[in-house]
Amino acid sequence: MADMAIAARVQESARSCLRTLLPCVLASLLVACGSGGSGDEPVAAAVPNAAVLSWDPVPVSDVGGYRVYYGTAPGMYVQAFGHGQNMGNVTNHTVTGLKSGTRYYFAVTAFNVAGLESSFSNEVFKDIP
Repeated sequence: MADMAIAARVQESARSCLRTLLPCVLASLLVACGSGGSGDEPVAAAVPNAAVLSWDPVPVSDVGGYRVYYGTAPGMYVQAFGHGQNMGNVTNHTVTGLKSGTRYYFAVTAFNVAGLESSFSNEVFKDIP
């Protein structure tokens, strides 16, 4: 019984750490979504009907990777929580095949090696011309 209590505390600690760090660390998601930036970021070649996303890594040793979520309404993503596009342990992704004339909203989560997923990052959007 004590082992189960310890495991539950460890899992909650990991969740808490990811929840705390992710919104702060992923603030740069705006940069590569076409919303501007400081000019210090590399410029990607224009890809039609796409959004180029980039975020800062979560600075914890057990990050298993990141998932990208997107949809056409704020907070309403095509992918169910836990089923976002798995990016592995990279911090950028180009979402292609987006519909012209549509605004898309994007968020990212991080998950640890045990599979525990953080809450969503700050949401950003891009209008696809």
